[in-house]
Amino acid sequence: MQNVTIAAKNSVLQAVIHRPEQESGKTLIISHGFRGSKDGSGKAVLLAEQAVAAGFTVVRYDFTPGQTLSVQVEELTSVIAFCRHHLSKEIILLGRSMGGSASLVCAAADPAIKGLALWATPSNLVETFQLALGNDYASLEKGNMLILNDSYGKLELKPEFIRDFATFDLLSAMQLLVSRTMPVLILHGTKDEIVPIRQAKLLYETAGQPKTFVQIDGGDHQFNLHSQIASQAVMDWLTDNF
Repeated sequence: MQNVTIAAKNSVLQAVIHRPEQESGKTLIISHGFRGSKDGSGKAVLLAEQAVAAGFTVVRYDFTPGQTLSVQVEELTSVIAFCRHHLSKEIILLGRSMGGSASLVCAAADPAIKGLALWATPSNLVETFQLALGNDYASLEKGNMLILNDSYGKLELKPEFIRDFATFDLLSAMQLLVSRTMPVLILHGTKDEIVPIRQAKLLYETAGQPKTFVQIDGGDHQFNLHSQIASQAVMDWLTDNF
């Protein structure tokens, strides 16, 4: 593993590069979800190790915490540019939850992206964050700043965080990919309490071929008891398509 920093428009991102013994020219960029990290409680690290064993270069990185999806798209765009310059031209995006939203938007805007994997990713950001934040969502709608302080740590959210959702239509972004015949994987748990599985099914219905839908029975938003199944599904998709 190699620790690096990647310059974005208004931030510097901490990242880790995993390189295989024999480079295949294929780079997988893993984007974490809201309040997550590049380590993914160890899940992202294990997945990166599996992908490296299959010949993929893998980049994990941290978004700037608490930023809008617009900022995350800017940051992921910078990571993609870094990878193309320093690693390889063939880029595959894997995003979890809100990181999947950023990955989808970037893939729609960048015709050179070769593949897209969405792990517990929403198609409706408003519904998703109403479920995630509960009554605090209404407070943000009223223009109040929200301070979250829980097992993930302390985080300040400004009202702009949810106002920014109106900038994006994730189903339209998926529709833009239909003509590109780019492999798409949608992976979702039936017991996801934050992103209902019907949102994932809408993304799948909108996606073009080749596309794969993996339903994990009993899987929650974190895939807490199903992370090995989820990782294997990603690896099967990677090896089948790339």
